[in-house]
Amino acid sequence: MEDQSDNFAAPDSAHIRSFAVEAFVGRRATGWPFARFDISSSELRIRLSFPWFTTRSQQATAIRAVIATRRFGDMYWIGFDDGAGSLGDVHVHPICRRQQIIDELRRCGYHVIGDTVPRARAPRWHWRHS
Repeated sequence: MEDQSDNFAAPDSAHIRSFAVEAFVGRRATGWPFARFDISSSELRIRLSFPWFTTRSQQATAIRAVIATRRFGDMYWIGFDDGAGSLGDVHVHPICRRQQIIDELRRCGYHVIGDTVPRARAPRWHWRHS
């Protein structure tokens, strides 16, 4: 019986960490705590619940950069530059635990650029149009 318990361990690649955020997908928005930002080493996923019930995701291999910058005083904004463009109109506002979100993105291997140091200001990011 003890030998079988090792088979139930989930691999590290399946590890998903979820954060409550304000999220915007196109013209649809869901506020905290109903929107979720899921981070794993294999994909990023943004879920809007009430009233839209929409999900957008992208595989990690297609994401070129995650842009974290400060907007409107102390409000932070996280956007995505992905090859397929499926997250081009998606951005999230972390209400709390911003640094934990950035640390988790880096831990999972994503390239995070922008205003990631406290009290620093990032230059304006120019989106690539392909």
